[in-house]
Amino acid sequence: MALSITVLLRQARYDAAATTPADPEWPPHPARLFNALVAAVEHGSGSPAEIADLAALRWLEQAGPPLVAAVAPANVHTSVRSGFVVTNATEANSGSTFWPGRTNRSSSRSSALPADDRVAFVWPAAEPDDGVLWRLTRLARRVPYLGRSTGNVEITVHDEQVPHRPRWTTYQPTRLGAPRSIELRVPYPGYADQLIAAYDNGQRAWETARSIAYAVGSPPEPDEPPPPADATGPYRTLLVWPVRRGHVPIRGDRILQVAGLLRRTVMDRVADPLPAQVSGHGADGRPHLAYLPLLDVGHRHADGHLLGVAVALPTDLPDPDRRAVLAGLFGPTGDDPIRTLNGNQFGPVQLADPAEPPTTWGVRADRWTGPPPGVQRWVTASPMMLDHFPNRSRSAADIVADGLVTAGYPRPVSVTVLDAPALRGAINAPRRGTLPKQRPSRPLVHCRISFAEPVRGPVIAGALRYLGCGVFVPEVPVAQR
Repeated sequence: MALSITVLLRQARYDAAATTPADPEWPPHPARLFNALVAAVEHGSGSPAEIADLAALRWLEQAGPPLVAAVAPANVHTSVRSGFVVTNATEANSGSTFWPGRTNRSSSRSSALPADDRVAFVWPAAEPDDGVLWRLTRLARRVPYLGRSTGNVEITVHDEQVPHRPRWTTYQPTRLGAPRSIELRVPYPGYADQLIAAYDNGQRAWETARSIAYAVGSPPEPDEPPPPADATGPYRTLLVWPVRRGHVPIRGDRILQVAGLLRRTVMDRVADPLPAQVSGHGADGRPHLAYLPLLDVGHRHADGHLLGVAVALPTDLPDPDRRAVLAGLFGPTGDDPIRTLNGNQFGPVQLADPAEPPTTWGVRADRWTGPPPGVQRWVTASPMMLDHFPNRSRSAADIVADGLVTAGYPRPVSVTVLDAPALRGAINAPRRGTLPKQRPSRPLVHCRISFAEPVRGPVIAGALRYLGCGVFVPEVPVAQR
């Protein structure tokens, strides 16, 4: 048995400074992960949940320094932005007319843009019990970011040593002074209590940190052969923006209009030359960015209104194009995300900060991608427009299966075309008159599908898949959410 905690950098960037603020931190330090888990505990409540969470963290700090699996520094691009910012400190003789009593100072923000957006922390000899695994999993799901608040992440706990990814290098603890070693901050026995005390006393987390030397080594051999890779489909990342709270509800049948606004906004913000997979023009059969309205579906009180929007990035998007897209979505330094979708059909759509923790299940990325191991059974949340008309030789189910293959997924082993949506709140069709004029109208269907092996979403298929029609959600038990 082993313990692994993987971090998905949702924006394919890691925003944290090294000891020197002008330098980005890479790889992420194990202490950063531990600090984030401690911050996810509901401190001060004295509840059984708080006691159990802290017990799990005390177990983790006793497990020793982990291996760190991440890309080598040579495969990491860096970004540094400097400027003057207003401080929270006050001075009686401050001359600022906009912020009386306040001063400003020079500040540098550093970011790392790795070639692989996943990092793993691995304890090969750890043997956590089910209770510890559950508490760590619970805390991991509550962590919105690692490093600065602009670097939102998805953290997953595994009770095994995760397979080594092709671009990863393994950083292993070594002796101080070893050639080519680097120092990383790590958890240690008593670290959780030290962090809590530092917070209560107004101290910084780094004041309680301890560092050890790490060296780059070969990938560790797991005790058992790694499991076969999941069938992941054509998309690697799903980036989600919730609709701002208090916004006038937008009906689900406006999905094509919302998707069009999102697409136009992204294209306006991405610098020229516009990558082919952003616009779809000249993509030569490669998957495009998908612009997906996220609807309120699949629960007792669902009414199908718009909960948020998402952009799905193709797995084969070249690194330079990926960086250009992310700069457009979140700003060059990651602190200027899309906030508004402007349109004249129903007024501007105001979006919340994507770095904030999701407040509802429907705007969590894993609601639409499924858990990391993948899911076999999926069902449509929005109707799928068939690529062809059914006929005697090709049924609607056959066309659905072919459409999934065309979209880049494995061929499903089972397709059931439904007479009505399976999910409460799902729409039957987009609003009349909103279909793109250049698109011929074809049948719209809801369906349920099963794959032979687990598939990691998002799963989208059909003629309008890049604009929000034909979006599937995983069918998983509530206990697995």
